[in-house]
Amino acid sequence: MFSRKYLFMIGVVAVLFSATGCKKFLNVDPVDSMSGNNFWKSKDDVEKFTTSAYVLLRNYTCMDGYTLLAMADYRATAWIPSTPGKDLLYVGDLNNNRIKTVVNSTASTSGSYGSFYKTPTNFGFKNMTNWGYLYRVVTTANTIIANIDSKDILDITDAERKQYKAEAIFIRSLTYFLMVRHWGDVPYVTDPSDDQPHERMNQLEVFRNCLSALAGSKDDLPWTFGDPTMRGVRAMRGGALALMMEMNMWMAGFDENNAKTYYEETVRLGTELITQNGGAYELLPLENFKEIFKGTSKESLFEIGQDYNFGETFGLLASVANIVLRTPYKKNVTATYLYYATPYLKQLYDQENNGPADKRIDNWFEEPNMYTSDGQFVFKKFLNTFATQQETENPNDAKILFRYVDAYLLRAEALEKLGRYAEAVQDVNMVRQRAGAELYTGLETNQFGQLLGDAIWWERERELMGESSTFYDLVRTRRILSGQYTPFPITYDEFLNGAWTYPIHQDVLLANPKVKPNPFWM
Repeated sequence: MFSRKYLFMIGVVAVLFSATGCKKFLNVDPVDSMSGNNFWKSKDDVEKFTTSAYVLLRNYTCMDGYTLLAMADYRATAWIPSTPGKDLLYVGDLNNNRIKTVVNSTASTSGSYGSFYKTPTNFGFKNMTNWGYLYRVVTTANTIIANIDSKDILDITDAERKQYKAEAIFIRSLTYFLMVRHWGDVPYVTDPSDDQPHERMNQLEVFRNCLSALAGSKDDLPWTFGDPTMRGVRAMRGGALALMMEMNMWMAGFDENNAKTYYEETVRLGTELITQNGGAYELLPLENFKEIFKGTSKESLFEIGQDYNFGETFGLLASVANIVLRTPYKKNVTATYLYYATPYLKQLYDQENNGPADKRIDNWFEEPNMYTSDGQFVFKKFLNTFATQQETENPNDAKILFRYVDAYLLRAEALEKLGRYAEAVQDVNMVRQRAGAELYTGLETNQFGQLLGDAIWWERERELMGESSTFYDLVRTRRILSGQYTPFPITYDEFLNGAWTYPIHQDVLLANPKVKPNPFWM
């Protein structure tokens, strides 16, 4: 029904949307003009349109020039360009919140951004400030929801209609989730023919709308698929529950008066995900990390797939992998371009804090070079087959947005906030047990002298490093305000003025006068 090959073959459907310009606010056309009078007549039409939504999501998050997901690995994080490597100026700019410097540099290849690795133009950064691309995904999902109940579609069951609608709701909600984390307040649109300018809706209200829609549709999604090639790349109930958990934890960070309610809901959702999936998901042995990050494993809840065999090749900045690998993992590459700052790595893995044993050290790093800054540092977390192993190429790993381990980490975080320390310790120890690390003892404070909240935070960083979550975790927990958690904190006033967001593209502001920029970027 839905394989990677099928995704590639019918990707041309996406041209229906991507061929239009980006100048309009939402790039929305009436349903009839997009679908045609002869469309929405069969289940095959529905399948093609649904697949096109996944194609667009993939194109606008992971392909050349679309770097939305990767930014969380660079911004206010601990990556530093290696001395012998090429000067990755955009890394320093992103770390220091000089977003406009990066954005403005994309207009030209001159000056300090003149060489290949110095030039963001080569990577695009197209959607760093322009949300119009992602509204195309929203429009596609809205079109499915608006047409799926058509009586003209005769060869489809009621259960199939519900599943397609639930998939579209998931895709739309996921896209709003990505946009809110990127820009904060955004217009919320559910009518595919709505081309009117809208004001930015408060991000909490956007998520409330998404959560309501997901709550009413998640049970129409399967826990998993019999065809393993569909696992993770297509919406599943576990992915919907993980998305709802993420939204609740984000809301808790921006609505402190109601935080307890969000934490309770996160625990409820996590418990449903962990206890009711019927064995659909599992924490795989850490030694199987290649299987995990190749994608479609039982640990994947939702991912954006990549497969060289079908021409699916991510852009260079879709992942950090391209610039943290060298020989023997990549041919003709003698030095890596980035390394993790030593104080950060020691906070994560140093014997003084967490004990020496941890399979993540053994599997993801070359331990003798773990604390080097001379280009010999290697981060092996993403190491699946290369097409050529050349310098400018990512390994053939999926971009995993949600995996099963996150359910334990988010639930642990929420449990700690609720004062349910024993349960929180149990969840975080599930992750540490899989990693072969010493289990935590104690409740509010562990045997290493860490407060439980911090212990869970650093466990999350150990487990999800390089998976495009760090910056967003810093923001939602407000740890972005403290040098204890990031080498590049921002002030409280900057935070309130939207320094954690991204600027909004001038084309959007000109097309829709109702959209106002965040004060920090004015």
